Amino acid sequence: MPRILLSGLLATGLFCALPASATSGCMLFADGSGKPVSAQGECAAQLTPASTFKIPLALMGYDSGFLVDEQLPALPFKAGDPDFLPQWKQTTTPSSWMKFSVIWYSQRLTEWLGEARLQHYVDRFDYGNRDLSGNPGKHDGLTQAWLSSSLAISPQEQARFLGKLVGGKLPVSAQTLRHTASLMRQPDIDGWQIHGKTGMGYPKLLDGSLNRDQQIGWFVGWASKQDKTLIFVHTVIQKPGKQFASLKARDQVFAALPAELNKL
Repeated sequence: MPRILLSGLLATGLFCALPASATSGCMLFADGSGKPVSAQGECAAQLTPASTFKIPLALMGYDSGFLVDEQLPALPFKAGDPDFLPQWKQTTTPSSWMKFSVIWYSQRLTEWLGEARLQHYVDRFDYGNRDLSGNPGKHDGLTQAWLSSSLAISPQEQARFLGKLVGGKLPVSAQTLRHTASLMRQPDIDGWQIHGKTGMGYPKLLDGSLNRDQQIGWFVGWASKQDKTLIFVHTVIQKPGKQFASLKARDQVFAALPAELNKL
């Protein structure tokens, strides 16, 4: 597996070359149902979900019973596990899994679910292209589909998925939704509760290698206050620089949110 550059939040690249239509990125705001209220850039092109896939993984984990709460199960690091960050080389809880995007914790969850149940959840969630086949000829979809591989989702599809999540329309319990939202909590803005998840990585070239001359960053989630909800999905496509694309996406959303929230 290639070395991944990140800052607390993991992501990976695309299974195929980045679509030309996606080079501008996307800034999308949607209502609580996931219906866009404003969109700039290319919001229909499908990209790797990268670390944003931890949102549906958390829902699967709590719904299936693998995850208990924000602190359990606490799973130990094992020799041979991916160890790209120091924080990965230690016992990991659901909270630290989401905070540091610990890849081996995600894989423990998907391996426990098995191929059939993982596919069943992705189908029921109607998540992106639903393709968990993994890398061609490697039969590794169970642990790699969302990592530089076959699974892809567009910003528009992310918004629809999040609309189902915040609207309680996914086939999981209210407790599962609460636990998942808790893992995603971000700093509040003017009394608005913010929940979000970043993801960052590199597109893959057609020969299967990572294109490190281009980064793909995500920040997705929602803001809520009383009976009001605003969903946000932002992608940044950029050349490597001082700031990772994921962190730039997050910062740009936080910069844009106050004005968008004042419209509600």
